[in-house]
Amino acid sequence: MDPNNQQQMSRHLWWRVGYFLFAIHLVALVMIFAMSHAPK
Repeated sequence: MDPNNQQQMSRHLWWRVGYFLFAIHLVALVMIFAMSHAPK
């Protein structure tokens, strides 16, 4: 495996990790918002 391809792979992996974390935080914030604004 040449190092150039390896670097591209790791960058792609980081993009996926970043997107994954972003999605989790987005869902968590929406859930907290819904809970705090739910009718009692």
